[in-house]
Amino acid sequence: MAISIVYLLNIAFLVFAASKVTAQIAPSPDTDYSCSADTPASCDTYVTYRARPPYMDLGSISDVMGVSRLSIVKASGVASEGARLFPDQILLVPIKCFCNGSRYFSNVTYQIKKGDNLYTVSTGAFENLTDYHLVEDLNPMLNINNLTIGLEVIFPLVCKCVDHLVSDKGIRYLVTYVWQPFDDASSVSHMFGASATEVVRENNNRNFTAAICLPVLIPVKFPMILQPPPPSKSSRHKWIILVAGLSFAGSLTIVLSLSMMAYVKKRAFLRQSSCPEASDLIQTKKGSIIDETFEPKAISQDKLLPGVSGYLGKPIVYDLNVIMEATMNLSERFRIGKSVYRAIIKDQAVAVKKTNDAAEELRILQKVNHANLVKLMGVSSDKEKNFYLVYEYVENGSLDKWLFTKPSSSTSAAATLTWNQRLQIALDVANALQYLHEHTQPSIAHGDIRASNILLDSRFRAKIANFSTAKHAASELAVKSDVFAFGVVLLELLSGKKGMQDGGEVLEDEEKRGERLRRWMDPGIMKGFYSIDDALSLAALAKACTSDKASERPRMTDIVFNLSFLTQSTFGMFQSCFTSGDAEEPVQILSPVTAR
Repeated sequence: MAISIVYLLNIAFLVFAASKVTAQIAPSPDTDYSCSADTPASCDTYVTYRARPPYMDLGSISDVMGVSRLSIVKASGVASEGARLFPDQILLVPIKCFCNGSRYFSNVTYQIKKGDNLYTVSTGAFENLTDYHLVEDLNPMLNINNLTIGLEVIFPLVCKCVDHLVSDKGIRYLVTYVWQPFDDASSVSHMFGASATEVVRENNNRNFTAAICLPVLIPVKFPMILQPPPPSKSSRHKWIILVAGLSFAGSLTIVLSLSMMAYVKKRAFLRQSSCPEASDLIQTKKGSIIDETFEPKAISQDKLLPGVSGYLGKPIVYDLNVIMEATMNLSERFRIGKSVYRAIIKDQAVAVKKTNDAAEELRILQKVNHANLVKLMGVSSDKEKNFYLVYEYVENGSLDKWLFTKPSSSTSAAATLTWNQRLQIALDVANALQYLHEHTQPSIAHGDIRASNILLDSRFRAKIANFSTAKHAASELAVKSDVFAFGVVLLELLSGKKGMQDGGEVLEDEEKRGERLRRWMDPGIMKGFYSIDDALSLAALAKACTSDKASERPRMTDIVFNLSFLTQSTFGMFQSCFTSGDAEEPVQILSPVTAR
C-alpha cells in the first residue's frame, strides 16, 4: 500500500515536470495592446510588481520602475515608504502609457549592471512586464552581445489605455498583470475587485494556461488590490509525516518520497516566485532555492504592521444598477444626509454615500477594522467617475441630531441622552481615535472629528464616520488636532450646545466651579443620575484636550484611561443620586503610568 501511494505521487511529480512552462515566448496576440488614431494617445494607468529578491523594498523597486516611492505607497495602500514588504507582495505601480502609433508601451530606462542581458532583465528586474524581443526592436543600435555596465537601455513595458467602448462600462483602468502558474480568472478578478467576465473578455477569451508568465490586462473601475496571505509555515512540515509513515517501505520509497518533497518545495516556491525563470534568477547565500527570508512572520490583526494592511481585505464591488435600484436613483425620500442615502441591499439596511473623490478614503478604510469605526461594506462607480461607498447602516443617526435639538422640537431627542450614555459615547470615540493614532502604522489622523461625524447605533454606542479628510499623520500636530476636536465634542456632550460656547471658562472660578458648571450643562443631564464631581472631571479633560498648545494636549491613551476610570466610577454608582457639593480639590488628569 505504501509503495503504491508513493508510486502515484512520483507519477504526479513526473507529469508536473513534463508540463513545465517556458516563459518569454513572444507575447500572445490573444491580449491586444494595439492602439490607433481612434484610441487615446496616452493615459495614466498601473502595472503590478511583486516583491522578490533583490527587489524587496520600495527603494529598489521605485528605482527599477522609474517612479517615486510615494506614488507606489499611495497606489498600493502600503503603510509608508519605509514599510517592510513580505515576499511576493503585490504592488500597484503607476505609469504613463503612450501609443507609438500602433501599440501601447510605457518606456522605462534601465542601467545595465554586471551580468545583465536583455533576457534576465526582462524576466527578472521587470518580471515579464516586457519581452526582450521588444527591447531589441526599440534599441536597434544596441549590441546585445556586449552590454556595457552603466549603459542605459529603454525597456518598453506593455500597457493599454481605456477606449470609449470599455469606459462606457465604467472601466477606468486596464492594469497590466503577469499571469501566475496557479492563477485562474476567478481568483485574479477577486484580487483586483474586477469582473471575471470582463477579465476574460478584455483578453479576447484567451487560454490563460498559455498565458502563464505573460502579461494580461485586468479591467478595473478603480485601482485596488487584495493581497493574498503568505503561505503557512506549517506547509513545510507536512511531508515529514508522509516520509515517517512510509519508512518501512525501504530505501526506494524514501528516495521517491524525497523526490516528492523536492517537488512540493518547488511548488511552494513557485507560488511565490511564480514564473519558472524567476527561480533561475534568485540565488540565496547557501545556493538553495528556499531560504529563511521567504518565511513570513506571524501577523497580528490587532495591530497593523507596515506593509501588511492589505490583509484586512477589501469591500465588495457592487453593480451600479443595484445601488440605483435600492435608492430609486438617489431619490430624495431616501436621503439621510448631504449626499448619503439609506438603502436595502440583499435584505440588509446600508448607507450609500456619493462622492467624486474616494481614492484616499478607500485606501484608509481598507487598513482599519474597529468596532467604533463605521464599516465600509462595498463600493461602486459610474462612468462620470462618481463613487458610491456602501457603509453599514447605523440606526440612531448622528450625535448632533441628539445633542442640538431645539427645545421647541416635538422630538426633544437631546433629553433622552443620559449621563451614562454620554460617557459611553465619549469612551467609544476615544477608543476609535486611540486605534487610529496608536495602533496603525503610520498613524492615521481623521481630520474631521465632530458630532455630525459620530453615529449612534441601536444601543447608542458610537462609531466614527466620514473618512474623506483622513490621512496618514505626517507629524504629531495632525493627531493632536484630532485631540482638540475630540475635546470640543466632550464640551458638546456636557453642554448640549454646538462648539465650545464658553466651555473653557467654566472651570476658571475655583470657588464656584460646580455651581457654574451646573448652570452651563445640558438641562437634559440634570433630569437623570449624575455626579457633579464626574462632570467636573469630564470638563477638566475637555479643557486639557482644547489647550492652545498642541504639546500640552493629552495622548489618546491617557484620554481613554481617564474616561474608562470615569465610566466605571459612574456605572458603579447607579443606585445613588448626586446633587450636591462643589469639588474642593482641583481636578487632575491622570496618566496611566502615574496612576499605576
